[in-house]
Amino acid sequence: MRTHGLNLEQSAIGERFRALAPATGAQRMLVVALVVQLLASAVLVALMAVWSPINAHPDEVLHLAAGLYFREHWLPSRVGADDTATTYSEWGFSYLDEADIVYLAFGKAAALGESFGVAPPFAMRWFQVLLYWSLVAWTIVRARRFAPTLGFLLLTPQVWYIFSYINGDALPFTLLAVLLVELARPDSAVRAFLRGAQAKPTAGLFVVGGLLGLLVLSKMNYLVSIGFIGVVLLWLGNDVRHWKRPAALVLVAAAIALPWATYHSWVNDFQTGQRVVEYSEEVAAPNLKPSGQGPQPFRLIALRAKGASLWDVLTTLDWLGLSFRSFCGLYGWMTVAADAWVYGVFAVLYAALLAILVLPVVVRGPRRAQLLLLGVLVFVGLVLGQSVYRSWVYNFQGQGRYLFPVLPMLFLYWRACETASLRVPALLVTGLLGMHALLSFAVIGLGVLT
Repeated sequence: MRTHGLNLEQSAIGERFRALAPATGAQRMLVVALVVQLLASAVLVALMAVWSPINAHPDEVLHLAAGLYFREHWLPSRVGADDTATTYSEWGFSYLDEADIVYLAFGKAAALGESFGVAPPFAMRWFQVLLYWSLVAWTIVRARRFAPTLGFLLLTPQVWYIFSYINGDALPFTLLAVLLVELARPDSAVRAFLRGAQAKPTAGLFVVGGLLGLLVLSKMNYLVSIGFIGVVLLWLGNDVRHWKRPAALVLVAAAIALPWATYHSWVNDFQTGQRVVEYSEEVAAPNLKPSGQGPQPFRLIALRAKGASLWDVLTTLDWLGLSFRSFCGLYGWMTVAADAWVYGVFAVLYAALLAILVLPVVVRGPRRAQLLLLGVLVFVGLVLGQSVYRSWVYNFQGQGRYLFPVLPMLFLYWRACETASLRVPALLVTGLLGMHALLSFAVIGLGVLT
């Protein structure tokens, strides 16, 4: 099949052939530059974690309180339980109500850190830092087969930022990145299992299934990405020889996710959502009640119920601009911002990279590549849609971190549908983004918060 220069990867054979093909001098120089940028980002993340004050970052004290609960507990709590009172904010909300598995990890990291004399907040921060360092090391190893793997962690400094303090975003981003990179690799263990090359379950099956189960137990805005993984399995087509093989992935994921999720539902009489709303309405500050019905309610709560249109949210309240800036680099409690030209440079470079990756597929790509592009666009739209819907219906938050699932999705598309002749320009733009991101994080983020 002619692909007009597109790397539509069907098998590990083509991958091994490309690995043997000599890279150009320009490509080798760019790869070295990207590796250096990744290593520099790892250093900056650690410096932010060590030097910045606790709670200099969004809701960190609430994430800390939720993690501390699991320092001495192993199971999710009931909504409004007496021993969770310190985890509730003035909004009447606790991160424990979401049954997010990351807080169990934070709690056990705090317990382990105490045995070495490390205070719980910094033990939890070091959990985040080590998670990022592991992701960087794994990315560099995977880039030996496909150099652009180095790129998706360099597109925005805001990704590095979430690994430098206590929050619930870093773990699911890592899980989704690993899952999609492994599914994108033609020679990965999970792809070999799906193809039926090995009759028995492989380590790749259990690793990928386990990661998928943990993703189910992570922050709710990543649930859309689980649907995307299902679409990717359908798109792989010939790689999936029998429905029993993806079903085995689902079974492993269910074995991880169901016990925790079922217990959390059980202790709340299988009415968790209703309990959360009722308790929030009961304990929230009078002007911060989720319904927006308290005396002199906060003006950005329940905007739809107050008659605001979706267009007002997008434009008058500048959800689009705020989400873009906080996607590119908006630090602290979304108050440490760069000059407007910094975000303008990000916008120009993003447009250039998307043009390099997308236009060849749109104009002359094979149908299979165009179908994958369509699927990516649909799920990017869903990620954007759920974020703006939450701002409209519940509480206005133009949070760029809610949009991070699009980055691993973009990488999978890049991996599967790369135009080989445009790899050097794509890596060049990625390198420029990485350099701009390093300046933003070091000068603006670290420069102010430390």
